[in-house]
This record gives sequence, C-alpha cells and structure tokens, in this order.
Amino acid sequence: MMSKSSLIALMFAAFLFSCSNDNMIEENSDGESISFQTDSTEYFEQLIINNATDPESYLNRAGWHLRNGRITEGLNDLDMSIEADSTFGPAWSAKADALYLLKEFEPCINHLDVCLENAPNHIPCKLRRAELFIHLKQFEDAFELLNDALKIDEFLHEAYWMKGQIYSELGDFETALSSYQTAVEVNPNFFDGYIKLGVANAALGNPIAEQYYKSAISLRPNSVEARYNLAMYYQENRRFEDALSIYEDILEIDSENASAAFNSGYIYLEYMQDYKNAEIWFTEAIEKLPYYFQAFFNRGLCRESMDDLEGALNDYNEALRLSPTFEAAAIAKGRVLETK
Repeated sequence: MMSKSSLIALMFAAFLFSCSNDNMIEENSDGESISFQTDSTEYFEQLIINNATDPESYLNRAGWHLRNGRITEGLNDLDMSIEADSTFGPAWSAKADALYLLKEFEPCINHLDVCLENAPNHIPCKLRRAELFIHLKQFEDAFELLNDALKIDEFLHEAYWMKGQIYSELGDFETALSSYQTAVEVNPNFFDGYIKLGVANAALGNPIAEQYYKSAISLRPNSVEARYNLAMYYQENRRFEDALSIYEDILEIDSENASAAFNSGYIYLEYMQDYKNAEIWFTEAIEKLPYYFQAFFNRGLCRESMDDLEGALNDYNEALRLSPTFEAAAIAKGRVLETK
C-alpha cells in the first residue's frame, strides 16, 4: 500500500508543482553570476529571497517539499503562502488537498471553511468542500456550494458530476443521469463521467451503458476500472464470451488482478459448467491472492463436481481456515464428508 507521503508526493508531482532541471542564473551582491538547478533548495530559497511577500514563491517551495515526501515542511510553506496573502486561493486548495490525502478530514474541513471566508470565489475550495458535504450526506449544503461554483464558471464538469452523485444518493436516477450527461458534454474527455454514466445506465438496464464504458476505455486504454465495468456488464447480460475476452485483456494489463481470474472461473463454473476451465481460473486467482477464500470455495465446488472429493475437501478446509464463519463452505464440507 502506498504511504501517505508517497501519495502527497505523487499528487504534487503530477499536478501543481512540476518543474524542470534547467538552471537559473542570478547575480550575487558582488555582481558575480550564480547558477542554481531549478529542482534544488537553493533555487526555491532564492525565489523567496527575491520576493519574500510573494505567496507563489512559498507555494512552489511547498510543492517541492511535498514532491520529495517532506510533508511537514510542505505544509509549513503552504501556511506561509497563506500568511503572505490570505486571499491566495491556490495555497488554500493545495493545503486542503494535502490534508485530504493524509485523511485528516476534520482539519481539512476547518481549513476549507476558512478558505471560503478568505477566498470566497476560489472554485477548487468550493468543490472540495462540496465533496466533503456529500460524504457527510449534507446534500443541501453541497448543492449550495456547487451552484455557487457554477455561477462563477458554468463549464465545471466536476460540479455537474457531483450533483449527479447527490441525485443518485437521493434516488432520483433520471436527474442523476442528466447531470452526468451534462458533465461529459461540458468535458468530452471526462473519464469519471463516462464511468458513472455506464454504471447508472447498467443499473437501469439501459444498453447504452456499453457505449459509455467503451468511451471511457478510449480515453484510458489501460484502465482496469473501465474494462472491469464493461466485463461485468457483459457477464450480467449473459454475454459470457465477451466478458471472458475482457477479463483476459485486464490480465494482460494487470497480471496480478485476482478478480479478473476469479470472475473468469465463475463464468465457467456457474454458466458453462466447464469445471476444468473453472478450476484453472480459480487456481490462478488463488496464486495471485493466496487468502482469496471465495476462490478456494469455488475451486472446491469444481473439484467436487469432477468427483475429486479429497481436493474439494482440502479447498473447503482452506476456505474455512481463512474465513471460519463462511457458512457455505461449512455446508459443502459436511456434504463431502457424508459422501466419502
């Protein structure tokens, strides 16, 4: 599992604070030229020396610290950026994102509330605060912030997407679909919007779900999430060969994906009664995830169906060792013991 510091570093490396390894040339007090590598302590400190009241200088140094896993130093610099200019929205939202990724949700909420007081038109703070309102199921407050954000910028696909989440939570699926649709119309490259449209339409039994999943895949060809959703759609609609093909694609992208192997086995077991192929896939799932007790149980069913009672008993025992309250495995074990 990725550490908190790694998450923070990844976030800032990917978005706000990327920089090159070029050199900056400055003159010292004696008129001598000094060269600084732009990804260095000296470079960022020189920026602050040049303009100690510039909030962006502290913001950039914060990003450099966070990008290199120095969380405390990065958060301190974000505070200094805010002290330099209490209305400087990017520092407020950057700290909110850092606190959010650190799972410090209460400090994040408090910070966002202060952000909205000092920089009331800063959209990222509005969106992050609305997101937290949604998590807390405080939907009216979330709606108010999202509508405020849309008054500032009517093309905020994230705001429409969040409104879709709220409508979905409230059981208004038609309005939720409309909101998700608006999100992708505003931003045709909005991957998460297509995923939500696929999930929502699949739940309603609308065949257009397939096309939304395919649109998501076209945006991110190596996305396991999009392909997995499409495979599950095929599986639930009894298009088993299509589902198996997608699961194989997933395993080419992510060779350790135990769920794709398990689902392949499940199709062979439950729908095709091809117990040998099912056994092979469940074995592969177990190799990828040794504590996958459901895979042991299902492989036991395959072996029992092929009259390999000893193998089935071993699998049921292992499933129960990993999950002692697994009732289906206990019943299956009793059945095999009676048969032997």
